Amino acid sequence: MVTLHRFLALALALICLCGIGPAAAPAHAATPIMIWPVDPVITGPQRAVALWLENRGAEPVSMQVRVFQWRQADGQDRFEAQREVVASPPISQIPPGQRQMVRLLSTQPVPARTEQAYRVLVDELPAATPPTPPDPPAPTPPSAGASRTPQALPSDAAVAVRLQIRYAIPLFVYGPDTLPQRLADTRSLVDGTTVITPELSWALTGAGRTGQVVVHNHGASHARITSVAWARGGSRAAPPKDVLNYVLPHGQMPLDLAPPPSPDHDLMVTVNGREAQLPRASQ
Repeated sequence: MVTLHRFLALALALICLCGIGPAAAPAHAATPIMIWPVDPVITGPQRAVALWLENRGAEPVSMQVRVFQWRQADGQDRFEAQREVVASPPISQIPPGQRQMVRLLSTQPVPARTEQAYRVLVDELPAATPPTPPDPPAPTPPSAGASRTPQALPSDAAVAVRLQIRYAIPLFVYGPDTLPQRLADTRSLVDGTTVITPELSWALTGAGRTGQVVVHNHGASHARITSVAWARGGSRAAPPKDVLNYVLPHGQMPLDLAPPPSPDHDLMVTVNGREAQLPRASQ
């Protein structure tokens, strides 16, 4: 279980979990709302996955679940309204000590050997605030496994501020007979199953110490990067640094990592739970 402490002022918590299904460790807020799994997937013939919301507090709570398409452009996450994946029910009133199952339903066929990325936004609605419309412009939470940010909402008198807690959970949907590597490692594959993987390289933009390390993904599946380090001659030049970056297929994202000390350094990363040395992109 990962515990997220709720602050009265601005707060942000990032969750790094790799499990799927109901056995995955839940996100736990001081509200206290528990949400699991924190990285759901839709694969195989059953085109849905259950998302569980549990109210461990003493008061009823209203929750809203929306799903946005997730793209990456110019090293930035982009979220757009869509109709391919829907949440049912989209709004729930959860009594104290009770849980609510929200089904995330894929309503459109996904091509084989394809991964589609979405962000599931779970909003804790203030008690005195009516539910928001179903398809407002999507906010841009940070690229993370599941994140939580307070959102300021105007009061009825327009002079006070209420805090709305928001969780942003990644959701990946796969075509028929298609699995990402991390799921293929834990399942017995049937004939005809295609295992898709990320294909990563890195490049340095800019010059000198002001340069920025950017990871490119030319593969068919996302990369979840959880640690980075420079290495030289097969040995790390410094302890690995914990990060949390998603690089979607055919996308690119900058890393929070200083440029290499010298050109002969290699980039070591932990991607989808595995350590790997990334090649440098061709100049």
